[in-house]
Amino acid sequence: MATPPPAQTLDIEAVFTSKNIPYTRQRQTVWGFFSGSTRAATITESAEALTREGIGQATVYRAVTLFSELGLLCRVQDSHGEICYTAIRIGHNHSLICSNCREVVDFDGEGDLNYLERRLAEETGFVIYGHHLEVYGLCAACAAKED
Repeated sequence: MATPPPAQTLDIEAVFTSKNIPYTRQRQTVWGFFSGSTRAATITESAEALTREGIGQATVYRAVTLFSELGLLCRVQDSHGEICYTAIRIGHNHSLICSNCREVVDFDGEGDLNYLERRLAEETGFVIYGHHLEVYGLCAACAAKED
């Protein structure tokens, strides 16, 4: 079995190519919406934002389902119970997600996580090529409103 390439060399198109799945204009547009967003969005919100691009809710739903199955979107439930999605950056990804306003902020945790990856690889025999970490809480603006 071939070793997957390092996560840093992967891109979204390569993920689709490796699975023999067409990377259509609609999928590119939906991916662009999520990967360019600084907050998690519901399918309805993303469909409303993509209407002017000629993409309907059913297309967004199918694309979100596919991206989720491919491990490219992360499902997030906010404090109001709404199911939202945020893009997982290919490779090493660390996100802080506000459970109230759904703001997503990437952070660097490389030192500790690199150590953990090496240790896990030694203990399990896995060839690790990436990881994803999510931390949930309230952003400063939402926390200030609660005081």
